[in-house]
Amino acid sequence: MSRFKLSLLLLVICSCYLEVSGQAARTPFSAFGYGDSYGDALVHNQGMGGVGVSNPQYWYLNNMNPALLTYNRITVFQAGVVGDRRRIYSDTLKENSGSGNLNYLILGFPLMRNKRTGETRWGTSLGLMPYSLVNYSYNYSAVVPGSGGVEALYFEEAKGGFNEVYWSNGVRLTRDISVGLKTSFLFSSVVTDFTNILDNPDQTVKYVINVHELQSVKGMRFTPGLHFRKDSINVKYTLNLGATYELTSKLSTTFEQVLERQNSSGTILQSDTLEVTLGNTNLPQRITLGASFGRMDKWIVASDFSLMRPQGDFFKLGVDQVPVTNGWRLAAGAELTPDARSLGSYLKRITYRTGISTESGTYLVNGNAVKDFGINFGFSFPVNRISSLDLAFRTGRRGDMKLNGIEENYFKIYFGVTFNDQWFIKRRFD
Repeated sequence: MSRFKLSLLLLVICSCYLEVSGQAARTPFSAFGYGDSYGDALVHNQGMGGVGVSNPQYWYLNNMNPALLTYNRITVFQAGVVGDRRRIYSDTLKENSGSGNLNYLILGFPLMRNKRTGETRWGTSLGLMPYSLVNYSYNYSAVVPGSGGVEALYFEEAKGGFNEVYWSNGVRLTRDISVGLKTSFLFSSVVTDFTNILDNPDQTVKYVINVHELQSVKGMRFTPGLHFRKDSINVKYTLNLGATYELTSKLSTTFEQVLERQNSSGTILQSDTLEVTLGNTNLPQRITLGASFGRMDKWIVASDFSLMRPQGDFFKLGVDQVPVTNGWRLAAGAELTPDARSLGSYLKRITYRTGISTESGTYLVNGNAVKDFGINFGFSFPVNRISSLDLAFRTGRRGDMKLNGIEENYFKIYFGVTFNDQWFIKRRFD
């Protein structure tokens, strides 16, 4: 690997951490369950509506099905960021918010090849990415019971989410069948503050009562995958079938609750620990089935269907309980590269993508499941012989004013870089 490529790679990693780490757009839907899920789709998958469980790719890593790592014959590094803009509606207010965040850092390479055909028999990848987001803020006023009409101002604010570091492996059993396993370690915490202030003009010294909650989680998650391909007689077209199964996970959770009394300037005058308990955060099981058809490096159409089933009747984050139901997601997409080997036209070497998806969430808001509908577009711009800059857009709507009492219109932009190179290969000649 050249010094230039290594320097550029380090610059991408540092930029992702220093510029966007820890930032996220505010959304009230992250208050439910374990937060707002990021999903496993990389930028090139997002351009197709988030599909990818069955799509084999030579020049991109597949983060949605570990069995498809057997199609990467050289080392691939991918990094991505995501930014979004949201407009939130309810009966009483409208609010705009937006920001950006690190989306993923992933490195993959073949561990074992078929010496005769050059196909990868065992491929692996290591990755770091956020798993879920919690970022919301509420405020309202209400009369304190038994106070003779004195009102109090109430504030609720939460930030945090779960992070994921994982190791994925894919093994080719036959030319047409591959299996894989993704092993993830989830960690991090969610901080929630409940604050109330008495709105009493006769009170000479104003105090702020704050309940500070910290919920820290850690635990493992396992996702096996399967892929099957069938070529046409003239090996011109390929039919692909894929499946993954995210097993139910119980993350060890430490819940701590502290009561604080502060003055008007925010100085803590008194602090008492109310509770420290150990529990579980339950993540739902998910099965995803996918099918795709096309010509490798030319065009492909694909569709995925996911079914999510929560464990038991509730998600449990600390001691909170949220009513849930079975959820599902259906997506379809397509990509086209007019001529990847064209020397006379750069536009023909660009990969064009589009897709659509609809989803019904696993948690209930106002007694109804939250629906999400979006349309995606994407491009990959070649910057070297086999590397690219990747771009995707998504616009959509989540929630329904009539059913959920709240609605969110959003626009997301995904940007990523893909490096392909021959690492870890022992040179035979100087």
